[in-house]
Amino acid sequence: MPTIFTAHSVSYALPDGRALFTNLTFTLDNKLTALVGANGVGKTTLARVCAGQLQATNGSIHRHDVIGLFAQRAAAPHVSVGEYLADRYEWSPCGERLLQNIDRSVACDALSGGQWTRVRLSAALNHGFLILDEPTNNLDREARGAVRDFLHSHTHGALLISHDRECLQWCTEVLELSNRGLMKFGGDWTAYIEFKNQERQRLHAAVDHAKRERDAVLAARNEQLLRQEKRNRHGAAAAARGGTPKIVLGARKRRAQASTGKLDSTSMRRANAVISEARSALAELKIDPVMYADVIGSALPAQKLMARAAGFNICRNRWIFSSDLDFVWRGNLRIALQGGNGTGKSTLLKALHGENFAMRGELTRGELSTLYLDQQCSLLDDTQSILANVRAVSSASDSEIRNALARFLFAGEQVFQPVAALSGGERLRAALARCFLSTQQPQLLLLDEPTNNLDLANIEFLENVLRAFQGAMVIVSHDPVFLERCGITQIFDLQSGRES
Repeated sequence: MPTIFTAHSVSYALPDGRALFTNLTFTLDNKLTALVGANGVGKTTLARVCAGQLQATNGSIHRHDVIGLFAQRAAAPHVSVGEYLADRYEWSPCGERLLQNIDRSVACDALSGGQWTRVRLSAALNHGFLILDEPTNNLDREARGAVRDFLHSHTHGALLISHDRECLQWCTEVLELSNRGLMKFGGDWTAYIEFKNQERQRLHAAVDHAKRERDAVLAARNEQLLRQEKRNRHGAAAAARGGTPKIVLGARKRRAQASTGKLDSTSMRRANAVISEARSALAELKIDPVMYADVIGSALPAQKLMARAAGFNICRNRWIFSSDLDFVWRGNLRIALQGGNGTGKSTLLKALHGENFAMRGELTRGELSTLYLDQQCSLLDDTQSILANVRAVSSASDSEIRNALARFLFAGEQVFQPVAALSGGERLRAALARCFLSTQQPQLLLLDEPTNNLDLANIEFLENVLRAFQGAMVIVSHDPVFLERCGITQIFDLQSGRES
């Protein structure tokens, strides 16, 4: 199989001098390869280095084919779709599927998140080796199918950076980037998960064994010290009875003290060696970091109004919903909004949050403490630090906020990072921290594609949080596994206007 890309001892350091990754050596061919790893470990930076957008600090890179990069995020310009595609789009069956039902006279910055991703992908999925950074964010089922079919037929190979579990199933090999370097797995995603589970079990067993050894060493040390102390007491008692010259007694005492000190020193070295072994085993647990937060929220009474719509529709150059909406939502409902890209899911979430639109009919919102998290995490102030963002909504002291932020993996000096410098996953964690650490406990969650850019371990964290949340929620997500694990009880389809 022809080699398309070779990297030898590649390193990259951030402007502040901190090494993001070091001495990475690997090759890429025309397979479909997944690149996975925790948020902030450097996947997007590595992708930009591979594509030539960033210069590696050290090492060498050889590209044997054209390499195209689909970036995780890109601002939509204020030009029409047709103008944007004019010098970028090369006709293809996949491109036409992605552009289906998108008006090419509409401005790019007026598109939904999913429609804008479709437009960008239609221009990116062409010839050559592809690096795709979270390409399925915001995509509906049809668009995901188009990308899947394209990649399965693409003969030049691709590197897929994704946390989408369905998308990762398409890959035939996996690269894992961690703080210990880059490891290649020859099998597919299922084989990789099985290997990781076995590795986790093996290392946990090693840690447990090291801890037992440490405890045994410390117990033996204590027992030996007790025996030595007993011998010392017997010697002291014999001396008290008399008959032994003082010079001999002094020598015995010094030997006893030396013996006790030697015993103590030797035992402690053994104990410390075993503790070091335990710590080394723990360090080898390359498990993605998981946020730990106690998020409960406030439950709604069964008849408490969440929202009511009667003949409701929104106009944004056109009527957004294909049919006027009629619904009554009460109590702790867990609702997933579904429909294709551009059917108005995000717009309805904004309306439920209180944003004003030109409209017809009626939308009544319940008087609820509401947490709204949009696709851009725009509730964050990019000019401020993580700490300042949380401080703005919390009555807790700075020390209390910093302790709480550690549970969202922002420890020590990290809390002073400007939000604008965060990776996609880090940004979402900061937004979750601001939401969940607010003084006012939410009764209603409005979440728009919350798993975009979030690593797999923290997707599981979010699933656990949402299952434990006691209030109501309305979620937009194209990830069926995520919705199932969040405990969704009701589906509202915007294309049909029906609940199920």
